[in-house]
Amino acid sequence: MHQELLKLVSQKISRVLQLGMDHLIAPPFCAYCKDFLSERAILCIECQEKIDPIVSVQIPITKTYKLTVLAISDYQEPLKSLILAKSRGDIVVSRQLGHLIWDHTYFKHMPCDYIVPVPLHWLRYAKRGYNQAEEIARVLTEYRHAPVASIIKRAKHTPFQSSLSYEKRLPNVKEAFVLNTSDFERFHNKHLVLVDDLMTTGSTLASCAKIMLPLKPASITAVVVCRVC
Repeated sequence: MHQELLKLVSQKISRVLQLGMDHLIAPPFCAYCKDFLSERAILCIECQEKIDPIVSVQIPITKTYKLTVLAISDYQEPLKSLILAKSRGDIVVSRQLGHLIWDHTYFKHMPCDYIVPVPLHWLRYAKRGYNQAEEIARVLTEYRHAPVASIIKRAKHTPFQSSLSYEKRLPNVKEAFVLNTSDFERFHNKHLVLVDDLMTTGSTLASCAKIMLPLKPASITAVVVCRVC
């Protein structure tokens, strides 16, 4: 067993050496299975093939308005592990999720004037050091050249949605968000895109979208890495 492990490590090192100095200094590897890659990419071909595309879904905001939510896939591997990397403070993976959204969703073709990340409460931000949704948004703005607009503020420090039952999730985010801008004219008749890493029941996205309605935007759409089916 020990000899087989040494042989496997030796093969991987030899493969990296064959790829040149750039790959030697910072060798590319799959963000999920950690296998070395012959060229820079986030996931290897085998892991990419595990991603099953998912159709968009609409969630009600008011009696007359529904929010369209785009997602790469459902909450399964390999994307599930990449989302959970935030629990260990892996900011690099957060940015990789932004690139995956660009590559695997319709976001690149939809109207977008401002990108709005779902905010963290300042206590949770201080503990983690960054907001995963904000890091994703920063990557997306590099592609679309639409500015990030932090126009929503989390006013209440609430438990994680994933820790609650379905029935408790909507009350948990009720009045948790407030509008963080007085410049209504700036966002009037503009296309706003909400960004988050994961949608479970849709309660968080619905609350954020409802908060933005007084701005009278042309549209509000949401894009996430995964959603729970």
